[in-house]
Amino acid sequence: MTNGLPSIIDGFTLNPAIRYRPGYYMANSLGSLDVLRRANTYRPKWYVAPPDEDSTIPAYQTIQYQFRLNPRSYVWGIIVNQFGVVAPFAQIDADDVWVQITDSCTGIALFSDFVRGKAFQTLQAAPADERNAMLPHLLTQPRLVLEPGLLNVELANTSSGIIRAQLVLFTAEPCEVASP
Repeated sequence: MTNGLPSIIDGFTLNPAIRYRPGYYMANSLGSLDVLRRANTYRPKWYVAPPDEDSTIPAYQTIQYQFRLNPRSYVWGIIVNQFGVVAPFAQIDADDVWVQITDSCTGIALFSDFVRGKAFQTLQAAPADERNAMLPHLLTQPRLVLEPGLLNVELANTSSGIIRAQLVLFTAEPCEVASP
């Protein structure tokens, strides 16, 4: 018990790749998730763009998606991967995909500009490289999504060929309490 609260036992607690050391990003980000991790009125939900695994992004093009979340949901994590365009679609460095996410209610973007997908990819540079052992990549603090609960997602291709990319957004949605 810490500060009179029971310990949280979940997938983050059981992940041996998280180093609970002062000043480590993941440990600090997890601290900002404590309220959501303890809440029993929120449920996890993932949003994927593009929803079709066969989708590609043409050269130098940007595709847009809109996610409809329950209002008062929190966005807390992200994964961006890029795959080869020829079967079996092996994962490659996400150098060519850039991402921007904007709350349609406030018009405030999650990032100050498009960010390279490589910052949020799950591919490890080497088997001994533990930089990407923590999945998903946590935001510094969960972001509240207000009414009407719409997030605009843009995936941009900066290469001269088509790419196959995927974004996974991790959220916590409020549960609707049924009245008796």
